[in-house]
Amino acid sequence: MIVNKLNGKCYVGSTRSIKVRLYSYFNLTHHLSQKGRPVSSAILKYGLVNFAFVIIEEVNLELFNLEERETFWIKQIKPEYNATKEAARNISVPHLLETVLKISQNRSSGVIYIYDEFKNLLVIIPSLTSLAVLLGNKSITISLKRAMVSGSLFRSSWYISKDYFNSDDKPLIEFSSPEYFDLIEKMKSQKHIRKAIFVFKDGEFICKYNGIMEAAKALKISHETINANIEKNTTYKGYLFSLHRLK
Repeated sequence: MIVNKLNGKCYVGSTRSIKVRLYSYFNLTHHLSQKGRPVSSAILKYGLVNFAFVIIEEVNLELFNLEERETFWIKQIKPEYNATKEAARNISVPHLLETVLKISQNRSSGVIYIYDEFKNLLVIIPSLTSLAVLLGNKSITISLKRAMVSGSLFRSSWYISKDYFNSDDKPLIEFSSPEYFDLIEKMKSQKHIRKAIFVFKDGEFICKYNGIMEAAKALKISHETINANIEKNTTYKGYLFSLHRLK
């Protein structure tokens, strides 16, 4: 539960991963892309410092349905920041997932692994087509395949892979979970971003820019210079420009 310490209004939600959920709520970019949601609008208005995060129940998933427990608490607490009176997606998601899984069974050539820019495994999905359907257009499969084959970041933030990066990787998110749909929404919000540029100075990471032109403007370095140094893997006045986040 998220509580506004200034006015007492709250939001009730559920998650299978506290770590991932908190990461989303501490990420202001996430809220900017979700400004239509009451809780995101409130966080942007009042600031994260004025909100408290409270665990009201730890659910044993072998005994209880997580969404049913969320709905129970929503009805008990009547939170002002919840847009609905039941756990989100209870109605639409099962049908959507059924469609996605049918497509996957018919067309999938194997599961797909989605990693973040730090190369943390986020989720394992049935197929590229299943992801493209949720992103709203099966033609996106072409862009996903291009990113997978080239090893580049999809929409500047995610690696799409047919294999594990490391054999002991464990996914942070379950396919079909609320966090997975949050990830889908974030991917949708970044459809305008084609290529991220990671900038390092004297070996230290300093900033991530949404494209060469944005980096060139911020650093007052020509985009030709940045592009040339990326291709040659060389530095310019102590700056190293990369299409990937380096360790």
